[in-house]
Amino acid sequence: MTPAYCQGMVRRQDEDRWLAAGYAQGDAKRRLLALYAFHIELKNIPAAVSEPPLGEIRLQWWREGLQEIRDGKRPRAHPVVEDLAAAGLADEKFEAAIERAIDAAARPLYGEGFTAIDDLTDWLAAAEATFDGIAVGLLGGDKALCAATAQTGTAFALAREGASLAPALAGEITARARSILNDSTAGLQNVPPDIAPALAHLSLTRRYLRPQRGPFPLSKRLRIFASIARGRF
Repeated sequence: MTPAYCQGMVRRQDEDRWLAAGYAQGDAKRRLLALYAFHIELKNIPAAVSEPPLGEIRLQWWREGLQEIRDGKRPRAHPVVEDLAAAGLADEKFEAAIERAIDAAARPLYGEGFTAIDDLTDWLAAAEATFDGIAVGLLGGDKALCAATAQTGTAFALAREGASLAPALAGEITARARSILNDSTAGLQNVPPDIAPALAHLSLTRRYLRPQRGPFPLSKRLRIFASIARGRF
């Protein structure tokens, strides 16, 4: 498993998860980077195609690539597919979650906006937070921890990306993200150190909710380090 391609992609396009994954060791780090690179591949499809059917074809290509691995076939000659196979992402226990995420990735192809907070929240839970739950499962977390992580991941996605997706809902986005955090973070106590890198980026959620947040490269790194050291998210 050669993670250089995935690591470069995640570092460039999702620094938060890249920083957190950096605290994982060996195969655990490579698994996380493979998962996050796959996430990015799905997110990049709308900008790479000229019309929705072409995007649907690309999504189907990923579905079929993962199914081929489940069927015992050789992975397709693509660095992310190869790393997904080595990481165990094609395992049947992740199949339903990955299918949900791929299905959600089709929505941006059609330029559909969001006019209701429930709609936005549900979509981010499927398209974004699903990957946080899978990440914890990849590192051996149980179902309860995966569920709590995915719930908190929804708040993180709302805080980090919600306003850009639905500017008119900015006020509701902040309130909803804070509400989800209040309900979910109790389930993220006493996280084993070897699993913490899968969710340390979620510690940035409250920072993203602050008004006029702007770039925060140093404080971001310090916050993730502190969450790893203290086991608090």
